[in-house]
Amino acid sequence: MQLRMFAISATFGLGLVGAAEATTYTSDPVLSHFTAGETYATFTNYFNGDAPPGTYTPTNATLNERVYQGGAVAGLDPTNNWILATFGGPTASIRVFENEDHYGDAYDGYQYQIYGRNAAGGWDFLFNALTVAGAGEPFTLGSFAGTAPTRVNNVLSDGGPVAYIADFTFANAYSVYAFGASTEAINAGNPDDEFSAIGRAAVPEPMGWTLMITGIGLAGAALRRRRAVAAPMAS
Repeated sequence: MQLRMFAISATFGLGLVGAAEATTYTSDPVLSHFTAGETYATFTNYFNGDAPPGTYTPTNATLNERVYQGGAVAGLDPTNNWILATFGGPTASIRVFENEDHYGDAYDGYQYQIYGRNAAGGWDFLFNALTVAGAGEPFTLGSFAGTAPTRVNNVLSDGGPVAYIADFTFANAYSVYAFGASTEAINAGNPDDEFSAIGRAAVPEPMGWTLMITGIGLAGAALRRRRAVAAPMAS
C-alpha cells in the first residue's frame, strides 16, 4: 500500500506541474495594476501609428498610442511585417500590451508571433498564435507553437487602447524581440500587428517546482514509514 502511495504522490506532483504552466485568464480592468514600475522596450522598424515612424519608447502616460505596419527584418520571414522591441539588457519575461482596434474579431488579441535575439546571435523562434478559441469577447488562445503566455488579462473595452495584456516567460533572455503577424491574424486577412508597449513582466512564482518538491517529500515520507514498519518485522 505504501508503494502505491509513493506512485500516486509522484504522479500527483508531476501532474500539477503541467497544470501550473497553463495560461491563466483574468479580466482586471485597472491598467495601473500592470504598469506600475514598468520599463518599456524601444520600438523600431514600424512605419505607421500614433507615434512618428522611427524610434519610440512608450511611457505609462502614452499607452493610448500605438505603433503598427512593420517591415522586413534580416533573418526573418520576408513576407511578414516585423516590429522590433529593444530592451536595455536581456530579459526572459516580457509583457505584451496589445492594442485593440477590431473589437469582436477573434484574432485581434492574439495577432502576433515572437522571435528573440541577442546582439551576437541569430533569431530564436518563441511563440505563434495559430488559432483562437471562443465565440465572442473575451477570446482565449486556441492552438499555438512555442511557449504559451503564462497569463492573459482580457480588458474588454470597445476601441480601448489596451485590451489583451499577455505575460511570457521564455527559457532564455533576449535584448531584442521581433513581433510579426500571427498565423491566426494572417488567416483572418490582417497581416499586421499593433502594440501600445512591450514591458518587462514580473517573473511568476515557480509553483511547478514547489509542487514537485512537495510531491517528492510526501513520497519520501511514505517510503520512510514503510521502512519503519518493516524493520521490527525483519528483527
